[in-house]
Amino acid sequence: QECKKAQELAHPNVVTVYDFDRDGEVVYMTMELLAGKPLDKYIIDRGIAETGQSMPVDFSEAFSIITDIVQGLAYAHKRGIVHFDLKPGNIFITDDGTTKILDFGIARAMRTSGSKMVADDSELGGMIALTPRYASLEMFHGKQPDLRDDIYALAIIAYQLLAGKYPFGELSAEEVQHQNLQPERIPGLTDRQWKGLLSGLALKREDRTLSVEAFLEALLPKKIDYRYWLAVGTAATAIIASLFFWLQPPQIVAPSLFENPPPAAELIGTDKTQVEQLLEVAEVHQMIGRLISPKGANALDVYNQVLSIHPYNRQAIRGLETLLDRLAQAAELAINEGKRRRAQELIDSGLKTYPKHKQLLALQQQLIEVQP
Repeated sequence: QECKKAQELAHPNVVTVYDFDRDGEVVYMTMELLAGKPLDKYIIDRGIAETGQSMPVDFSEAFSIITDIVQGLAYAHKRGIVHFDLKPGNIFITDDGTTKILDFGIARAMRTSGSKMVADDSELGGMIALTPRYASLEMFHGKQPDLRDDIYALAIIAYQLLAGKYPFGELSAEEVQHQNLQPERIPGLTDRQWKGLLSGLALKREDRTLSVEAFLEALLPKKIDYRYWLAVGTAATAIIASLFFWLQPPQIVAPSLFENPPPAAELIGTDKTQVEQLLEVAEVHQMIGRLISPKGANALDVYNQVLSIHPYNRQAIRGLETLLDRLAQAAELAINEGKRRRAQELIDSGLKTYPKHKQLLALQQQLIEVQP
């Protein structure tokens, strides 16, 4: 029954499952083909070691990953499905930057079938494995699965991304409780964000955040409304941005914007309000990492919308300059990882906006010179 539920999940942040079957006690599934890498490998490749001190993921990048995970979990939780084995190995980052959750239903299916629970980092035969660092206290005690088990694992993953290490090292929730340990505070988080993360990490289920949406709301910077990301179509500012985009032809930002642009006219009334709303939406897109996609809901499109209403808006120009620099950084990383097509897409998007961007032009030349 749990496997059937997993097949019914259809969400961009949940991997598509086509079929489940079993050979004796071994459960296996057929799912969509993914291009990219699991989050655990992504973390290691980004310089975050399995243990000890190392560099954390950039906050905006981490928030983008966490937001995608929350959207997938929220979709499943609303349908009564608990993952029960959430960990970086069951999360996948695709080549286009989308985060997808894998293996929904398998843990619950094996759990309800009476398979033995094993505290280990791998699955042994037909027994379902607990991954100690991500398993809640209640999971060790064999309690009925609850969505707050997923929230505990999510909080561990969030801490790992933001701090570059595990909150409790190699210790399980049982060992953390026995030693009465507290995680080290992450520099850069506000008191509100830190309190929200600690609530997700609460050892006792009754003290833990009640929903993944509430966890995300507490963790994201205050100016970001988590509901905008979980239901874009319900946010007024997003509706304004999307309608404007679809009703107006796409625009290419003139190079003169970045070379001594003339003064911007003063805005009043509804235009001023709309521009302020759009600029906030664009900034949120930047923080979440949605620079040039998805279409109609990314920073580049929204900045173009602002400039259509208010030519030479200085805040939009500064935002575009930051965006172009981030595109160049992402393109350089893609080149270093051998993802030439992805690098070319990023470079093309940036040069379409500003054909004279020096770093993008240099990367374009680098791609030409190393053509296979």
